[in-house]
Amino acid sequence: MEKKSSFSVAITNGIYIGVVLILYSLALFVLDVARDHWLQYFSFLIMIVGVYIAVKNFRDNHTDGYLTYGQAFGNGFLTLLFASILGAIYTFIFFQFIAPGEVAKMLEIAEEQIYESNPNISDAEFEMAWKWASMMMKPWMMAIWGLLGSVIGGLIISAIVSIFVKKEQQQFG
Repeated sequence: MEKKSSFSVAITNGIYIGVVLILYSLALFVLDVARDHWLQYFSFLIMIVGVYIAVKNFRDNHTDGYLTYGQAFGNGFLTLLFASILGAIYTFIFFQFIAPGEVAKMLEIAEEQIYESNPNISDAEFEMAWKWASMMMKPWMMAIWGLLGSVIGGLIISAIVSIFVKKEQQQFG
């Protein structure tokens, strides 16, 4: 059994999960269903299954079949951290270079939502809401917020998955 560090295994598995998530995102874009919010939730399933497989593989192939909850959590979190970093880089590149027109479409939707949620909005209130929406729709801001959201999601997913993957050695004596 080849023993590798949790860090190196997490980088490799994070890249795998990140690539799968990027391909899924591109498929949604090509099929023109990227704005169907329920399809976005499937990415969480990809992360959950990916972390489960990654941490179980780490346990079974690199730690003699045993893994504490803390080790499982750490490996799962690092795995999703690397996938999240890859995803943030992709988000920036996608909205900055591949499909910059998508930002304009998203801003149109944001404008409609502002008026729908508050039909009596004053011009000053609209300007303030529009200023914030426009600022948040910059590719670098979407990448940062996506990274932060993914890190928080990674903490939660890793905490839950680790419960099922840990396998601690029994101490006798």
